[in-house]
Amino acid sequence: MSTGEYVYVLCALFPFLVCFTWLMILAAGWKRSHEHKHVLALFALMCTLLYFCHSWFFTVESGGFTPTDALYVFCNLSVYPVFYFYILSLVGKTRHRWHITAALIPALVISVLAAATSGAFAVLLIARILFAAEVIAVAVLGLIELARFDREIQNFYSDTEGKSLKSVSVLLVCVAVMSLLSSVANIVGREVFQYSIALVIPSAVFSAFLFAIFLVGNGIYFDARDFRMEEKADATLAESAPEPTTLASLEVKISAAMEEKKLYLIPGIKITDVATAVGSNRTYVSSAINGAGGMSFADYVNSRRVEYAKKLLQDTTADGESAMSEVATKSGFASFPSFYRAFMKFTGKSPSAWLKDPQG
Repeated sequence: MSTGEYVYVLCALFPFLVCFTWLMILAAGWKRSHEHKHVLALFALMCTLLYFCHSWFFTVESGGFTPTDALYVFCNLSVYPVFYFYILSLVGKTRHRWHITAALIPALVISVLAAATSGAFAVLLIARILFAAEVIAVAVLGLIELARFDREIQNFYSDTEGKSLKSVSVLLVCVAVMSLLSSVANIVGREVFQYSIALVIPSAVFSAFLFAIFLVGNGIYFDARDFRMEEKADATLAESAPEPTTLASLEVKISAAMEEKKLYLIPGIKITDVATAVGSNRTYVSSAINGAGGMSFADYVNSRRVEYAKKLLQDTTADGESAMSEVATKSGFASFPSFYRAFMKFTGKSPSAWLKDPQG
């Protein structure tokens, strides 16, 4: 084979190899993994089969509609429902596991019809329309679920580092973009890229997106199961706590306790700790904080930490990251990056820039 042919074959195989590699990595850690990693492995399996079919199409000459084409139809219509199930596993909504089976029934039916009709145009058109609908539905519903869970996290922890699922939101958008590009490619026709060096473009784009999805997904260790366990462990107050006269009066009480006891300086303080301090429960405390300034619990605490950090910065004579890290620790932040992000959020400047011009 010529160099161009080697490059073409490599491009045809590369997305498949990326998915297969991650499937092996996820399978190797199966026994010690959370449920969401198991679903991610299922997603990797579907992607591996899908891109195996892609590779077969681009490298093996065949006439008519083949079994790999039917498998491609099934996997193409399955990857998005499985990815949505992955999101649900992260946010703790997978109690009814039969949902995933039900979601795959349309893919199975259409792939069987495609095989029975030898890839009839009408059947493949329905497959393309359904795929486009899945892209939109999963992107919208997935973002809603992730945003809801993130609000819960923000209203429970003061330090959300390692607990936020915003990275998955970004990946969901990336997957949607990738799939829309794939839809366009399907409309144009895979034949356009067959035996063409132009295949390098979709191969590189899809491989990069897929690698990022699995890399980020494999790095997530906190999910709804961990959150619910911490909620249960922190349930030291009965939900029958006395209802406050008004939420505004409770917020005043919370604010006073925050300042008098310097609760915001406690690293990792949770909303249940504040509820204990004011003799209430997390439901009332959360409502009071959210209603007072439209802030989440994390922002409520971190805004006070930033104000405290400002005083420390003005009193310090040292400069540099070590001095800033010390200020971050003394202000109650779990790490320098979380301190830096919060400082930027509430002042619009980095700590160093603010120190040079506190009034600007």
